[in-house]
Amino acid sequence: MKTIKQIISDADPRLKGVLVIMIAYVMVMATTITAGATQEIKGYKETIEIQYQDGAQKAKDYLVRQDSVKNVLKELDVTLGNKDTVNKDMSYIVQSKDLLQVNRISEEEVEEVQYVDSQTIETTGLHLFTTEVVQQGQQGQINNKVKVTYENGKIVKKELLSSEVVTEKTDTIIAHGTVQPGAYFTGKLTTYGGDCAGGNGTSSSGISLSTTTGVKGSNSAKLSYNGGSYYCLAADPSIPFGTIIKITNHNLGIESTAYGIVVDRGGAIKKNHIDIFNGTEAGKYFRGGSSSNTQFEIVSVGSGKNFWK
Repeated sequence: MKTIKQIISDADPRLKGVLVIMIAYVMVMATTITAGATQEIKGYKETIEIQYQDGAQKAKDYLVRQDSVKNVLKELDVTLGNKDTVNKDMSYIVQSKDLLQVNRISEEEVEEVQYVDSQTIETTGLHLFTTEVVQQGQQGQINNKVKVTYENGKIVKKELLSSEVVTEKTDTIIAHGTVQPGAYFTGKLTTYGGDCAGGNGTSSSGISLSTTTGVKGSNSAKLSYNGGSYYCLAADPSIPFGTIIKITNHNLGIESTAYGIVVDRGGAIKKNHIDIFNGTEAGKYFRGGSSSNTQFEIVSVGSGKNFWK
């Protein structure tokens, strides 16, 4: 094969100049084309397949140029909000089969009503043999201003901004009548004697209650105790032996304000029914009978069965 130099040497002298120019042109063009191709290859970006998920939407497949996350999002026409986040750094070069996720973050301020339940408090009361509602409870209400943060439509955070109490909560208070100084009740007052049915002349606490000699041989209906003198009473088992009770608003033949002490029990003596010893069933020491609206008040609480020993 002839070289370019031989081709020029063998050519018609009239064409040598033109031939030189043509060869030079071809060489320049070849050089230019080669340089351009090299430049195009250097700037070439491969097309890859990725998955893109926007917020709560399902992930979808996309063909994109392999580039930074920032540029890929631009290619996909994705606009990010101020608080939105991406699962990869913006400078990261996306690889084939990558999952690109955009988390949509939003905030809003809302009013929330909070209800505070009323509680039931059990306590002791002075009204014996009763259970009373001392205070009726009421549900409370608070209005809260809250900043709510959503991620892809779901609540991820709540921040309390301010609170206003609209209604104060009050509790229900239930008082159960309890034996204690100052406790009171209204009830029935009756009399009994040492000859009552089932009686044996001795009280349930061991004190002699005789039809002939009275309380402990004193020839009276009263018991001397701790410097005082008290009528002997049979009372409900919830009232301890030795408990001193003030008695008013009765129609018996005793002091209008009388004081008795619990020394006995009785099968029919329950709750607000009090029986007072009067020697005999017929009534030996005072005019007997029955009083239905008698007022009773606990003065002191006794220590129990052996209080008098």
